[in-house]
Amino acid sequence: MISKPKLPWSSKNIPQADMAGLEQDLRQLSLRYMRQSVELPLDHEKQTVMARLYSAANTLQQAVREGMVAGAIFEIGSNLIGCEQMALLVTCEQQDRVAFAGSVGVNPKQLEAIRRDAKRILKEAPADSIYIKTGVEDRFFLSSLGITALIPFRLDSATKGVIILFDLLPQRNGGLDSGDRELLNLLCAYAGPCLATNKIQHQEIFGGVQG
Repeated sequence: MISKPKLPWSSKNIPQADMAGLEQDLRQLSLRYMRQSVELPLDHEKQTVMARLYSAANTLQQAVREGMVAGAIFEIGSNLIGCEQMALLVTCEQQDRVAFAGSVGVNPKQLEAIRRDAKRILKEAPADSIYIKTGVEDRFFLSSLGITALIPFRLDSATKGVIILFDLLPQRNGGLDSGDRELLNLLCAYAGPCLATNKIQHQEIFGGVQG
């Protein structure tokens, strides 16, 4: 069932002062990561992580200013994590409604899984942390859909949606590492406020999704 309820995502929900504050926070965060990467010249692994975090924070800051946050999230996934199969789900104001707000690279099987199980995918998202498939004690439902990582994002202390990562690129056959986890935690913390500065053009809204 597809309908047209309101989404909780609109620039009118974020006062201009708060938008400026968000940009400032991201700017300061990116500068901090840049300084840390410079201060770690003898630790290549940590330097690389800091450089990736700098790039992600800088990308989100630009996206807030330009109104292209969803695209920036997919860009971070592709360029910094190595995942080119991603989707974005957001909640709607009406109960039991989930909006499919965009995707990149998903195949028909993955798209069908999103349509069929959108509500349950949201319910499976950890409240205050990210899910990463490890092969040990994985959540059967999420792993059965081929989900590699699930990143919830919040606004005003409430979960407002999830970022879904499906298959990684072949060169990432070792799976996600601690540096990737830091990037995903950054998205977990900032995707909600950043998306709230944009009016998301949803592709589909699902009602009465099986949970």
